[in-house]
Amino acid sequence: MRDFVSNLARKLEDFLDYKHALGIKYHTASFYLLEFDGYNLEHGNLNTLTKEMTENWVIWHAEKTESQDRSWIPPIREFGRYLQSIGEKDAYVLDDRFSIQKYHAEIYLMSADEILAFFRECDSYVMRRKFPGRPYVLPALYRFLYCCGVRCAEARKLKCKDVHLKEGYVDILDTKSHRDRRLYLSEELISYLFKYDKAVSVCFPEREYFFPGSNGGICSADTVSYNFRKIWISAGLKRDGKVKPRAYDFRHHFACANIMRWSQEGKNVNAMLPYLMRYMGHASLESTYYYIHLIPDYFPQYIQLTSSAEALIPEVETYEV
Repeated sequence: MRDFVSNLARKLEDFLDYKHALGIKYHTASFYLLEFDGYNLEHGNLNTLTKEMTENWVIWHAEKTESQDRSWIPPIREFGRYLQSIGEKDAYVLDDRFSIQKYHAEIYLMSADEILAFFRECDSYVMRRKFPGRPYVLPALYRFLYCCGVRCAEARKLKCKDVHLKEGYVDILDTKSHRDRRLYLSEELISYLFKYDKAVSVCFPEREYFFPGSNGGICSADTVSYNFRKIWISAGLKRDGKVKPRAYDFRHHFACANIMRWSQEGKNVNAMLPYLMRYMGHASLESTYYYIHLIPDYFPQYIQLTSSAEALIPEVETYEV
């Protein structure tokens, strides 16, 4: 990557170092930051982030293409927030006027009773479907989603070489959002996965993926989604035009359950959120604050938290959650 050259160079370098320290590769974002740096050099070479220069760059960039993609906006917005966080209170943060609202699937927060019913039915359902390894793979995969809050794609692509049960962790690598991370597992989950691994290895002794598909290769996205729906309905749980739970909702449950647990334990939730951000692979705290926004009716500290951090209740890009 070429060097930054404008009067914002040092701040941009520090910002990237900050992201890298969090384990975020920020490859594509780095390209946009370099472009922004070059624009600044040619348009006044300022040493701070002003509203006029920043918005002019956004307008200039938007006019280059007819695409509605706005992936180049979040890095500049994050840069402004970073500058404010280190004391540059006058640094400008792009507002939502420059974002195109995207469709996001409705999030369904599962209850404890629904989750219990789902797994009870799951363990029974898989025994009625005669596919190699299915009695082991699906119950283990869904439990992994539930216990670790990973994205479905991250679970499907998890390779055996990245699972270290004796050491108690798995490595989530080469994700779409380029946020490699190590997840430490609970003792209960480790014990369960040891038994699973032993059983499924009989079916697929040389498998590459920890949760293989019926042919021994990677488990398809359709398999995860289709079987979740079938199990949910078979368990007698509600699913209609308004309520459409998905396997991905295990990730949302994981985040909200942890936030609510910390609140009930009297912990400082704001102080705990960076750990949740890192565990879930979010790019920034604003994506993690999204979950506080989801559960106001169940979360007693909601008003107190959001009153001091309203700017962090996000716009969440699809790849973030």
